[in-house]
Amino acid sequence: MVNNNEFDLRFKVNLQGIIELLSNHLYSSPKVYIRELLQNAVDAVTARRKNDSGFYGSISIELFEPSEKNPGTLVVEDNGIGLTEEEVHQFLAVIGQSSKREEFFQRRNDFIGQFGIGLLSCFIVCDEIIVITKSEKSPYAVEWVGKYDGTYRVRKLDNDVSVGTKIYLRCRPGSEEYFQAPTLKDLFIHYGCFLPYPIYFSDGKSKILINNEKPFDFSRDGILKGDREAILEYGKKVFDEDFIDYIPLFSKTGDVSGIAYIISYKMNPSSKRRHRVYLKNMFLSDSVENLLPDWAFFLKCVVNCNDLEPTASREQLCDDKKLSQVQAELGDCIRSYLVEKARFDIFRLREIIKIHTLAIKALSLEFDELYKLFIDWLPFETSLGILTFGEIKKRTDIIQYTPSIDEFRQIQKISAAKSICILNCGYIYDTEIIEKLPEIFHDIRIERISPTDMSASFEELDFEEREKAFEFIKTAEVVLQPFNCSVQIKKFEPTDIPALFMIDEEANLIRNIENTKEVSNFLFSSILGQISDNISTSSKAQLCFNYNNPLITRLIGTDSKELVCMSVEIIYIQSLLMGHYPLNPREMKLLNSSLLNLIDYKL
Repeated sequence: MVNNNEFDLRFKVNLQGIIELLSNHLYSSPKVYIRELLQNAVDAVTARRKNDSGFYGSISIELFEPSEKNPGTLVVEDNGIGLTEEEVHQFLAVIGQSSKREEFFQRRNDFIGQFGIGLLSCFIVCDEIIVITKSEKSPYAVEWVGKYDGTYRVRKLDNDVSVGTKIYLRCRPGSEEYFQAPTLKDLFIHYGCFLPYPIYFSDGKSKILINNEKPFDFSRDGILKGDREAILEYGKKVFDEDFIDYIPLFSKTGDVSGIAYIISYKMNPSSKRRHRVYLKNMFLSDSVENLLPDWAFFLKCVVNCNDLEPTASREQLCDDKKLSQVQAELGDCIRSYLVEKARFDIFRLREIIKIHTLAIKALSLEFDELYKLFIDWLPFETSLGILTFGEIKKRTDIIQYTPSIDEFRQIQKISAAKSICILNCGYIYDTEIIEKLPEIFHDIRIERISPTDMSASFEELDFEEREKAFEFIKTAEVVLQPFNCSVQIKKFEPTDIPALFMIDEEANLIRNIENTKEVSNFLFSSILGQISDNISTSSKAQLCFNYNNPLITRLIGTDSKELVCMSVEIIYIQSLLMGHYPLNPREMKLLNSSLLNLIDYKL
């Protein structure tokens, strides 16, 4: 059965609730009302210039500061296109209806405003907005008065009014700081210093042109032909820091132009990258994060974009396909700069690589062309010190490396004593860079080295030496059996290392599981126990004693089994610490008891 009484209903909007939403969630600060006022004025002038290319537009701002008798009033006037009475009802009283509808302004891309909620931001600092406007299409002016409670009224004005719009804002109690002359002047300069039309600010005492001298020229010629020192000085003024150099940025997509400044200190790849962005020369935000590719974390930017979508708050850029294309094009600009430096300015490139090694390594992994250009200049930690890859190639025919810092620390001294160059690839990107070498350079060989591999090159004992060390090894095996550690003895350099702790991946996994079980609750320990039961128990850690070490030689020759046991325990702990392996509770207990027993033995 059809209910003939059904009909469509309209949503009811609580304006005060909308204002609360704007002030507490959409806008980051009440001061954005300045931006919205400027935006409306600039768009109105731009629209009028479309009808008359010779039209001279301007914006005037007058402030009456708060006093005991006057709460403070701000008046913003433009000589732009104005609104008819119908447009006032349509655009000022309908929330979400953009005052820049395409049928009104023809080409939306020429205008800053898009969401039709900008004027509402003024309710964050005042309870009433008065708009007096006259369209060039209308014979009379219209007054619109909107109130914080959601009501408004409109009336025709008989007196003669020039084409344009004048907005009156009266300060709400508690918002006085946003109606002070010094604060307002700085805010208007901050938001509007790049805008194309003259903006005058008056506080009753003086009148200034806030965009008299633009601090920077975003045009292509202005950037490419600009003075290097002046551009670096501008970056210092914006970000309050010095920079190594700058990179011109241009993107046809989004009509983006600007400068990327190269930071003069190391940056964490995971740190947030914040850039200053202008939208059609209006200040958008100091904290835009999604402008550059992720690998460009060593840069800070100042850019202007004429054809990108802002979010509703107009404090970020919409993360859409167009922005992704802009990121790619700006990335091309950065890569082109680095390629040029690699070919014509090695000194500058070395300076950049020295500070931003991680960024250059990340970039090299992503682009083969840059990998070939930069690889010889990339620094690596090796057993012979910090060396560039170009220096490493000259020292060895086979590039040997360890994939973890712990493994490198175990064999570092031994490799150095033999003048063997081993790369520590335990740091971010290093393993990937080295393992990519054969893909790019077919004549380069690489070899992954572990402490176990290193021990295979140690000198074996002869028959007489093995007989002499037999009892020592037998005792050491008994001492270390509870720790799932086997024992070897060989000869190796340097002689000041008494023993080397070695462990493969499987044995290390078992060790980590056992360590975790000791500090976990019963349920988690039982789960870990099931995991370790499924791993081969044949794999063990290994402690390789150095027959050439004077202490080991003396222990082999002693008749005191008690002294050998205590010494083996301490050497085992010392080898773990040298390899940067964390001690589990049993090993901590062994360390304490061994030291006490050794002291007691000596006494």
